[in-house]
Amino acid sequence: MGVFTVLTRCILQPLSVVDDELVPKVGMTFTTLEDAGKFYRNYAKAAGFSTRVRCTNRKGNEIKNQLITCSREGKWKSKISPTEKTNPTAGLNSPARIYIHTLKDVGAWIISKVVLDHSHPCCPSKAEMLKQHRELSMSIRRTIENNEEAGIRPSKTYQSFVAAAGGHRELNFIEKDVRNYITREVRNVSEQEDAKEFGKYLLRMKEKNPNFFFELQLEEDQSIKLAFWADARSRAAFEYFRDVISFDTTYNTNRYNLVCGSFVGVNHHGQSTLLGCSLMKNEEIESFKWLFQSWLRCMGGNAPKGFLTDQCASMKRALEACMPTTVHRWCIWHIMKKIPSKLNGYKGHADIEQEMSQVVWNSQSKDSFDRNWNDFLLNFGLGDNKWLSDLYEDRHIWVPIYLDHHFWAGMRSTQRSESMHSFFNKYITRNSSLIQFVKQYDNCLGSREQAERESDAADFHTVIPCATKSCIEAQFQDAYTHAKFMEVQAQFRGKANCITRLKNSALGYSVYEVGEQVSSSIFNKFVVTYNSVAAEVKCHCLLFESRGILCRHALSVLSFEQVSQVSPRYILERWSKKVKRRHTHIKSSHDEPLMEPRSKRFDQLVFRSQNICEFASESEELTAILHRAYDNVMAEMEALKAKRKGTSSLSHEDANLESVNELQSPPRIRTRGRPKNRLGSKLEKQIANATKKKKTKVLSEINLFDAASAAHSNCSQYQGHVMSYQFRVPAAGDNSLGV
Repeated sequence: MGVFTVLTRCILQPLSVVDDELVPKVGMTFTTLEDAGKFYRNYAKAAGFSTRVRCTNRKGNEIKNQLITCSREGKWKSKISPTEKTNPTAGLNSPARIYIHTLKDVGAWIISKVVLDHSHPCCPSKAEMLKQHRELSMSIRRTIENNEEAGIRPSKTYQSFVAAAGGHRELNFIEKDVRNYITREVRNVSEQEDAKEFGKYLLRMKEKNPNFFFELQLEEDQSIKLAFWADARSRAAFEYFRDVISFDTTYNTNRYNLVCGSFVGVNHHGQSTLLGCSLMKNEEIESFKWLFQSWLRCMGGNAPKGFLTDQCASMKRALEACMPTTVHRWCIWHIMKKIPSKLNGYKGHADIEQEMSQVVWNSQSKDSFDRNWNDFLLNFGLGDNKWLSDLYEDRHIWVPIYLDHHFWAGMRSTQRSESMHSFFNKYITRNSSLIQFVKQYDNCLGSREQAERESDAADFHTVIPCATKSCIEAQFQDAYTHAKFMEVQAQFRGKANCITRLKNSALGYSVYEVGEQVSSSIFNKFVVTYNSVAAEVKCHCLLFESRGILCRHALSVLSFEQVSQVSPRYILERWSKKVKRRHTHIKSSHDEPLMEPRSKRFDQLVFRSQNICEFASESEELTAILHRAYDNVMAEMEALKAKRKGTSSLSHEDANLESVNELQSPPRIRTRGRPKNRLGSKLEKQIANATKKKKTKVLSEINLFDAASAAHSNCSQYQGHVMSYQFRVPAAGDNSLGV
């Protein structure tokens, strides 16, 4: 009765012209319910609408019948006034539907009722834009997953599909589908599962290489408070690059507001190399102590000679406790960046900033810095400024002249750590999960390893020509990596601006004054000493002590002394391209994605087929051979799939990981109103039994199964499954259509 009422209220629309083979008819049978649903979806696409399953009746776990309707069936009434509601609605009480039920003894599914009319116009040309008819193939999905891991934006991924297909109209999906797939399948990790996946990742890495190191500190509720990990390659690299470490925690990484801290060193090419990563819930002293102790255990208890951080008091206290022999240095870039905000309130703040920079960078000794600093405060009336007073108290951990007699591998700031964070920032958002973060950390490790491999290859296969005729330059050319040799060359070029003058000399010990012209009217003077007996040269600029590169002032003196070869002490093994370093033979850890077996098989097939396709594309004849082979293989696979279609079982005797991974959950049951199998009264059961007997009697009278067997032998099939039964087609107003 309800359906009849709906039909009388609808203004029925004429149906688009569709091939008769695609039109559903009463009596068509199918091997499975999925085949029937697919057939109706194909018809819907050809006719210009989409479908949905309206209801499914079950007996126990078995489906007995199903009603599939037009997606615009029904009409939802909103409680919100139409003048206030702006979201579009689709429901227009469309009557189009098919009713399918099972033929128990035959084991097939039959269409028993069909309505083809709609209450709305249908447009086949727009059907491909309907959600049901848009789909992402396996190839598209795998490309989306790979691009997402590589940090390629969804819009760029979609444009690549458009370019490959030859236009938007050639694709059967839209950009929104790409974004939805990323959100739903790639990034959709629940908070409960996220920590578990993170733990599984650490265990997988440990299984792949026993030298992978990780430690976790958990809260009482087992949530992650602190985490540290380092792969085997990073631990091996620490053996060669452990002298100076930069550590920074200025990067908040994910949805849990955990702070990322990265330990970064400098390799023989002067490139940043990752030596461990951490995630921290807070930045308290005890948290840093736990982290630094974990890192030291990871690196065999060997503390670095120098450690760079920002101005974090908690970090400073923790370093003093955990690494008492390590020289701690504050990032001078962070300090100098604060000058405008700290001193903007003073008159002539621009002059203050310039003068302070001169004092910090150009003081030649500790005593001269103290004098220049006091003069600076006096000249600008800054003696009572607390920020400047505190900086002066801590001058031994940030002023260059107090620190440059130690080796720092060219580092004076934590910007190397921040450059690693900027790498993460390209691919990580505030909503990113832990497992997404570690994947991007893997990518960062891989990119650093690749950069080092490329530089090693360039050092081996190419030579940078000398810029001068100096034998000393040729000495460095032979020993140093390209990056470091170019730094040496820059110092040789700088000799042209230097004027060397001998001040005094006695018993092979000479003192020189080297004037360097830095502008048309400014000369900076440097004192250089040379011991001819020990073959030792030393400049007060401390470039060699802090960076391991001889300065232009020392080179000027060596040239003045006619020295043709420098002492081996000035050719650091750290910058040598001839040292065979153990970590270069270790591959950086990279997590293999836990793909479902089908995805793995797909990737393997695509990889193998690329060579075949490339070979076949050379000519039309080869292409034709491959097409015929594809057709034969496809027919064979379809036959095998049809043969295997049906129920299957899985026993402990033949079960394996792949088969278990392919198990699916039972279909989720969505019903309206009371459950269909509720316990009813005695009277209700009697009525149901009587109805069942009556229906069985009617079916026996029309000899349904005899008709089915006759039709099976005489009527054409739809793709091997569909058979046309000559049952009565109900009229549009027939009230027997109610389900």
